[in-house]
Amino acid sequence: MKPIRQTGLVLLLGVACMFLGTAAHAQRISSLSGVELGDLCRKESKREACGSYLAGVVDGAAWSQSFGTLMGARPATAFCLPSGIKGIQVRSLVVGWLAGHENAASQPAGRAVYQALHDNYTCPTGMAGMYVEQRAEAQNISSLPGRGLVSMCTHESGLLACDGYLAGTMDSEVWSRNYSTVEGVHTPVAFCVPKEIRGAQLRALVVGWYAGHEDALNEPAGRGIYRALHDNYPCSSTIRPIASVQSGGRGQ
Repeated sequence: MKPIRQTGLVLLLGVACMFLGTAAHAQRISSLSGVELGDLCRKESKREACGSYLAGVVDGAAWSQSFGTLMGARPATAFCLPSGIKGIQVRSLVVGWLAGHENAASQPAGRAVYQALHDNYTCPTGMAGMYVEQRAEAQNISSLPGRGLVSMCTHESGLLACDGYLAGTMDSEVWSRNYSTVEGVHTPVAFCVPKEIRGAQLRALVVGWYAGHEDALNEPAGRGIYRALHDNYPCSSTIRPIASVQSGGRGQ
């Protein structure tokens, strides 16, 4: 039994390194490529990791819109998912898109997901800039609250899903700036996580942040991650704390 357990651990660490390894750009830490994402999504044993990454990308796109607007630097709206769309539908769409776009195989997974969703769910003219906060929540495909994220990130069985979601969220903050090209450095607004940060460090940071922000445990996990990463890795000292921004975003 021991060799089997060791082999399973090696495979788990290998996939986790793709999610949270050193990347070419300083502003993203996922080294997952389009072809690797396709492989993950097609393998039944890895579909949870695939689904978590995709949920992180979509949730990240939504909160990037919300945060960027409040900071005066909202990116162009890349895609608008229909109300009620399920994660399995997004996964099937992305896998099919990757199969028909071989040139995306070597590109970063986040960029490929953005292009796939843009091709299939283009935003109607005139929607950009309207009701950003409400649209952010409507766009989410995950119902994961902060409490659920903490549980995933603190149990061995959930680490891969945790890493996938965190990587998807961070990749999304980068590609929301300019998803149509792989050239150049894409500068985020909400947070700038150093490329040398590893998965264990990131998980510990997020879990620790939640321990001091119990108010966020019942909020969407994507929002909590944005708050935690902005608090610890702000791109500019002139940007207001996201916690104060978010607290004023509702009911006012």
